[in-house]
Amino acid sequence: MLPPASAAVSELFVTPENPVVGDTITISGTASPDEPVNVVVSFEKTVSPSDGMYLYRMDGIEVPSGSNTFTVTARDVVDLNVRLKLSLWWTKPAVATGGIATVSHSNLEPGIYSAQIDGTPAAGTPHVTLDITAAQDINADASGNFVYSYATNSIPIGDFQLIVSGLAKTITLSPKSDESSSVGGGSSGGGASLETFENLLISETQREYVTKDSNVSYYFHLDGNVVRYINFTCLTNSSTIASKVEILDHTSTLVDSTPPDIVYKNLNIGVGNLGWANPENIASPTINFFVEKSWVTENNIDKSTIRLNRYNGGQWNRLDTEKMGEDEDNLYFDAQTPEFSSFAITGKVKQSGIVQPTSTNDLESGLMPQTIEPHETKPMQSTSKTTGFEISTGVLGLLIVIFIIRKKY
Repeated sequence: MLPPASAAVSELFVTPENPVVGDTITISGTASPDEPVNVVVSFEKTVSPSDGMYLYRMDGIEVPSGSNTFTVTARDVVDLNVRLKLSLWWTKPAVATGGIATVSHSNLEPGIYSAQIDGTPAAGTPHVTLDITAAQDINADASGNFVYSYATNSIPIGDFQLIVSGLAKTITLSPKSDESSSVGGGSSGGGASLETFENLLISETQREYVTKDSNVSYYFHLDGNVVRYINFTCLTNSSTIASKVEILDHTSTLVDSTPPDIVYKNLNIGVGNLGWANPENIASPTINFFVEKSWVTENNIDKSTIRLNRYNGGQWNRLDTEKMGEDEDNLYFDAQTPEFSSFAITGKVKQSGIVQPTSTNDLESGLMPQTIEPHETKPMQSTSKTTGFEISTGVLGLLIVIFIIRKKY
């Protein structure tokens, strides 16, 4: 990947030597005077497929001016899509050969990017390996000195490779010591759970680096976890934030009442330290979850009544829940929540079909029943037809008149 004209580097320094997430590392050294120096940062990410696709998102990718390349190689896949966003999203796809697909973007406009890497995994593969590489050319000055800064916002915790004109160095990126890890009030953001152990069926934690104005997504993959992902927009710089989903055996022990209607799943969801995920720090939090069609059928549930309910302030509150799609086995929903705590997915049994009297409120809300055809009403017959009784009376009167006249004459 190194250009032939890349200058030989005789000295290389990286500070800080032990960076933590969010640090900007400074790369400096000595090379041939006035020659280009190629800087490559690469890391590997393993992704577990879910619902027939693999997906990985990155935010806060800082691209400086100058010659640059962003390359993604996916292994054990059918195809690969690399989607980048500066102001608008654009996509570059690739079809795999021998289970390997590669997409490369070159000479990107400087700015801060978001990236989404997704595609179809190879049949039966338990995970997909992504090799992600960013390369940048800089110039040594007349004395051969060079300095380059690289923000670690988009790099996951763990080891990554730094290669400067062929001179390689492995760097370990550590989490911040104050990384969110505590739990409270049903909001289990990554530390020890407050839920009783006997009530826990599944616990899954994901971590993402969170920066101001970034669109953050947590993806969950464990079997039995009905939450597929959690999205929100971050309003503050907060380093690495953990999100935890707990699937429960019954109603959470952190609440004081059972949820309304028929319960599909009880769960706790937490993001960050207790109280962190509030409207001052995040916007538009969305929970995507699924409901098995078999449960809907077995319990005779009206699909339109399925809701995510949140426990807050001593009561259960129904959240705005929208059906987003379905497949052969599941229904998929998005729910908007103001914050995170204990939740329950519920539905109502279908109505028996008995027509209830229409109330005034129904009419005002547009729920007027179908118009019933009125009974046929015959027109007033006295104006157009004569009844049998009237005919008989008229004939009798006429006979009397004739009798009187004949007698008189």
